[in-house]
Amino acid sequence: MTQAAATAPAPPAPVASTAPGSRGYRYVIEAAILLLQFCMGLSFLAVAPLFPPIIEAFGIDNATVSLLVGVQSLIVAIALVPASILAARLGSKWSLVLGGVLMGLTALAPFAESFTVLLATRVSFALGAAINLSATPAVIMRWFATRELAVVNGANVVAQSLGVMTSMLVGPRIAATLGWDGALCVFGVMALGASALWLLLGRDVEGALAEAAFSVRDLGVVLCDRTVVLLATGLAGALGAFISLQSWLPTYYHEQWAYTLEEAGGMTALLSFFGILGAVLGSALPVRLPRRRPFLIAGGLGIPLFAAGAIAMDVPLLLYPSVIMLGIAGWIFMPIVFTIPMEIRGMTGARVGIAVAIVLGAGNLAGFVVPLMVGALRDASGSFVLGLAIACALSLVLVACALAMPETGPVEGRRRERATG
Repeated sequence: MTQAAATAPAPPAPVASTAPGSRGYRYVIEAAILLLQFCMGLSFLAVAPLFPPIIEAFGIDNATVSLLVGVQSLIVAIALVPASILAARLGSKWSLVLGGVLMGLTALAPFAESFTVLLATRVSFALGAAINLSATPAVIMRWFATRELAVVNGANVVAQSLGVMTSMLVGPRIAATLGWDGALCVFGVMALGASALWLLLGRDVEGALAEAAFSVRDLGVVLCDRTVVLLATGLAGALGAFISLQSWLPTYYHEQWAYTLEEAGGMTALLSFFGILGAVLGSALPVRLPRRRPFLIAGGLGIPLFAAGAIAMDVPLLLYPSVIMLGIAGWIFMPIVFTIPMEIRGMTGARVGIAVAIVLGAGNLAGFVVPLMVGALRDASGSFVLGLAIACALSLVLVACALAMPETGPVEGRRRERATG
């Protein structure tokens, strides 16, 4: 693996075309991307607080219904690298249009007469999300300066978190009126609307397709990069744990502590609400603390620590602070996860898309396996505790990988400049 390539600072990100006023257009681009990110978060875990009525509608068990979340993570994991290649060839505008339309097919949920058809709509959503996640990093690199990357990535993570929180809060309430399938349909229609807006506002940077041209060598370089491999491994542990908690805590609170679906969804929505604070901290604090690894370590340690309280303490004075801190810990490292690949030396638009695809692919693969494991252990043992405990322990992998990872933040770049000056 290439240690030097993993630690040197990235070259300045290209800015949009030289046409007058084009640099200011980056705010329009980011606003449209934020809406797509919000809609992606809106549908990603929308089924989680609706598991009980879906189980009743199709007569399935907990392990089977967990596939509605798990299969998304599996498909995203498999599709991310091919999607990054597709995005490099199509360009950002049409890639994000295609991704948004595929996400919007969740609107077909009312026509799902079997669980298999419903599952197919989640597969379509996952393919769209994979394209969205693959195309967005290259867009950000081209439109924003290096000093702005962490803040912009943080804003996008906040938008995703807002979407997840909204679905947890609003989904059960819409379902009470329109049914669980009506709630999913509403979220799908919103994704189609966001895609239409991007079609109107989206713009590729001049020369972006040439800069993003993909080659097999790009894939090999990224796969052999030490930072990418460690970041992917660490994220797999942390994301597998956090997706499991977000997926199963509503049902756990409903079954274990007799919360209503609305109450359980509202409680779990706190994870996403305070995840916004975590994402803000993860994008703002690096400006003051020009290092990346401390944020990965904080998240890896915080998830199991605060999840213990969220699982074991049905006392409001202890439960609410635990859920709040768990939400912060589960999101504080995500802006850094998107930023680190952009800071690796030699990253082009194509390579950064592949790097992010590999990292998120590993995380989403864990997001498929770990929630499924939790559901299967619940069916076998009659309790969620064992499965959730195992899931939370996996987040410590992020701590180990962060300690082994070379620093990529600005502080490392300044150190190298002094060494070579």
